[in-house]
Amino acid sequence: MCGIFGVINDQTNEAAQTVLSGLKKLEYRGYDSWGIALKATDSNDIKIDKHIGKIGSAATSLPRGSIAIGHTRWATHGGVTDANAHPHLDCSHHIAVIHNGIVENYQELQSKLKTQKHVFVSETDTEIIAHLIEEESKTKPFFKATLHTFKKLVGSNAIAVLNGKTGEVVVCRNGSPLVIGVAKNAIYIASDATAFLDKTNTAYFMEDDEVIDIKKNDDVSLYSISTEKEKKLVVRKIDWKAEAAEKAGYAHFMLKEVNEQAKTIPNALTHKDKTIAQVAQRIKVGYKPILIGCGSASYCGLAAQYLFAQAGVEAINFGAYEFEPFSPLVSEKSLVFAISQSGETADTILAVKQAKKNGAKIVAIINAQGSTLERLADYCLPVGAGPEIAVVSTKAFTAQLGIFFALTGELSKINPAPFIHDFPLWLKNKKTSETILNLAKQLLKTEHIYLIGKHINYPSALEFALKLKETSYMHAESFASGELKHGVISLIQPGTPCIALTAHDAVQKEVISSAIELKSRGAYIIGVGPENNKAFDCFIETPDNGASFSIFYNVAVGQLLGYYLGIGRGADPDKPRNLAKSVTVK
Repeated sequence: MCGIFGVINDQTNEAAQTVLSGLKKLEYRGYDSWGIALKATDSNDIKIDKHIGKIGSAATSLPRGSIAIGHTRWATHGGVTDANAHPHLDCSHHIAVIHNGIVENYQELQSKLKTQKHVFVSETDTEIIAHLIEEESKTKPFFKATLHTFKKLVGSNAIAVLNGKTGEVVVCRNGSPLVIGVAKNAIYIASDATAFLDKTNTAYFMEDDEVIDIKKNDDVSLYSISTEKEKKLVVRKIDWKAEAAEKAGYAHFMLKEVNEQAKTIPNALTHKDKTIAQVAQRIKVGYKPILIGCGSASYCGLAAQYLFAQAGVEAINFGAYEFEPFSPLVSEKSLVFAISQSGETADTILAVKQAKKNGAKIVAIINAQGSTLERLADYCLPVGAGPEIAVVSTKAFTAQLGIFFALTGELSKINPAPFIHDFPLWLKNKKTSETILNLAKQLLKTEHIYLIGKHINYPSALEFALKLKETSYMHAESFASGELKHGVISLIQPGTPCIALTAHDAVQKEVISSAIELKSRGAYIIGVGPENNKAFDCFIETPDNGASFSIFYNVAVGQLLGYYLGIGRGADPDKPRNLAKSVTVK
């Protein structure tokens, strides 16, 4: 959730500025507050600069130095205050800690530390880590003190700790992501490799139960936390380009990433490699697909359930956070699809680990490189959408969906060619954006909006509504159109906006009939689909490339409408309130 960035042996001797730049690239991971700890040149003192608020336009006046660690926070324990911002110090002010995760046993640890006369200045769980290391350092070297402290922490955590006296930095991982960037004369630490791609594309993605000790002279050593034995550190190259994580002239990352779908969806649809063929073969010989994810990934799984059904395959979709009661149903003949943009979603990882215990084969549908799910999976299907910086998922969701189209295409042939031709033209068409923008202007003061869809456009409606919630803070709720008569229609009042997602399919008339029922209760009907109807008060036209492919158009309308509504209502579509890009804690 929070963002960690650090540099050791900064070649400009402006480590604080380098860290600030790195943190700005990680702001999507947390933007309640930010802070930097610097080992000043020729000094044992740690200099701290930390503040509440977004880091986007921030500056720091910290002095020169070659070693610094920094943090951008998504608050869990303790309110959004300067005191609660990271880094946190020990009593001596020689140890600085930044942290991503939750220390579930922090209260009992803090109680003991208070009996040992440690003084706390924040409300966070993180501060106890600095004091624990201080206490352990009374009898152990700094590295051992940090390692033994980390072993005491319960929960999903990642930490980076700076020793002001020696310039040594120790990083530990158990559940929350950390990646080490290795340049010619410098070392970088980050929660996400995109933060240092402008410095190096050589990286080591830390695994759970690992600790790295980085000395001031650029000496890097990797150890197992549990055994404390040294391990070989094997780096890999990252094939993303630094410029892929920049706005490229767009006002926001979200708008850039929506438009990038003109390439990312066709690329996913035409994704052909031996892994897809291997996974398809597993299904052909009787492995049952089980789909798990959270948020947009869960809606992708629901849509994939429809795609599998069209191919004659029974599949079942679970929200990963509700998987446990159903886990006994998973067996060695199950093929579990773990869907996650980051590959680090905590609930999805827990569900995968349980499924593996039951003997299931795991297929990871992920976008980020070097993730935990990638390492846990038996098969990995990277969606290849490139860095997705906006907290609101757009191109990653549709690329994940595209991979399922490619996979089910191996089971039941579909022709994506008309869609691949039409979608980029439609997305880039000024008429498309102008129609959606004008609708957004009409809806700016609306607080409630409802959506209906049927069959594959039911998950379309769920994802559409989520985009409106995330970007504009509007109450948007979606329903399968068949649910209207079972209570939902009581919500409709004169003027209530309702969106009907349609396609040229067997249920088109049913959806329009439901829209007419809403209209008869006074609703303002917005139709989305390939064909206008007199029931619609407003119509957004999409090409007719077949019922299945309508989900891409209908979801893209939701993305653009959410973006324009967010701008119009004064929200930041890249960094919605209370949300973080990667949910790495339960």
